[in-house]
Amino acid sequence: MASAAGTASPTGSSSNGRYASYVPHDLPYNEAYENAIMQITLRPDPNAKRGIRVIPEGSSEQAQEGVSVGAADIAWESLPIIAEADLPLLLDDPRRIYASQVPGILLTHPGGYHEGGPGLDPEMDTFAEDFTSRHGDVQDAVQLRAAKDKDVKANLELLKKQMLDRQKAVEHNAKIHSQLKALTEQHELELKLLKNSAEEQRVKRETREKKKREREAAAGTK
Repeated sequence: MASAAGTASPTGSSSNGRYASYVPHDLPYNEAYENAIMQITLRPDPNAKRGIRVIPEGSSEQAQEGVSVGAADIAWESLPIIAEADLPLLLDDPRRIYASQVPGILLTHPGGYHEGGPGLDPEMDTFAEDFTSRHGDVQDAVQLRAAKDKDVKANLELLKKQMLDRQKAVEHNAKIHSQLKALTEQHELELKLLKNSAEEQRVKRETREKKKREREAAAGTK
């Protein structure tokens, strides 16, 4: 699953561990993670943790303990250090504490990847340019918010479609696996029956030959 982060540009580097120097497509496939994403997307848990919401800098909103926190109050050194090799993290990883735009998926870092870890280095992220090119007619904060909400909704719908397609593929593969298992079991049973039949024929043949020898031996003594 690709996170809702920007695209890496050809140049740039990580910033002392505060940002990622890779994009989600660089991470290896993890079936357990993808299945968990499919589950939470198609069958949301109403009791899932909401996570701590990050209040943007400049906002007059007051933080609530355990519910929200000001972006300026988050110390980067307090955030977990997660190696790229450890990603993606399972959704129940205790390091996931921050809310994301996808219900049921928590982040390890504010604005980080859904897979876990920090977000892309701003020097490598082309999200701002991409967003501006798609919404060049935005004139004020209200329109900007509406454009962002529209993008979020579109991304969530795309994610749901991808997970529906994945579910169909998983179900199809499970059906094929079940059919192959049934054929294998049938083949093994047929081999067992053939083996038993061959054994029975051998025993009967040996019995007939033994009786024949006994008759011939008895006839020779007369």
